[in-house]
Amino acid sequence: MHLTIRPAQQQDAAVVPEIMLQAMEDIIFRFIQKEDKKEAIRFLTDLFQQTGNLYSHENTFVAVDPEGNVMGSLTGYNGDHFIALRQPILELIQKQYANDLIPEPETVGQEFYIDSVAVSTAARGQGVGTELLKHAIKHAKNEDFKQIGLLVDLDNPNAKKLYERLGFTLGNKMPFVGGEYYHMYIQFV
Repeated sequence: MHLTIRPAQQQDAAVVPEIMLQAMEDIIFRFIQKEDKKEAIRFLTDLFQQTGNLYSHENTFVAVDPEGNVMGSLTGYNGDHFIALRQPILELIQKQYANDLIPEPETVGQEFYIDSVAVSTAARGQGVGTELLKHAIKHAKNEDFKQIGLLVDLDNPNAKKLYERLGFTLGNKMPFVGGEYYHMYIQFV
């Protein structure tokens, strides 16, 4: 499949939040305190359309097919900005859902942090996630980051294998929003 990877735009909100939710369902359900896909997509759509938060379009790349259909998305940002980017989300879940949850930090900073990578159900198994990850690695190198990192769920060995194939090294085990994850990273020389 021929793909173009480009920065996301606000109008991608029609499809990207639904794709993102596939990678973050359990976490978003914890944020909104219910297992409601429509509400979770609405939550992500609001944040995606705004700026200055973890899930903003400004922190997202999309993979599009020759017809312009979004096949996948990758959200990532400077890990040093994590606390500031997380704050609007904490305020939103507190205000709209009376949820005082403050999740553990996903990144300790000093890296380009991949928050989520997700592929539409129609494009699974066609290399879309791999292309998005390769793009993110190249982006992180071009932006002079010393490292790129992400979390992988201990219960997702296939994702772990994919990341290892792309050169990610297994780091520390860490808790996050009720689950257990490994931090994986690539250090650039």
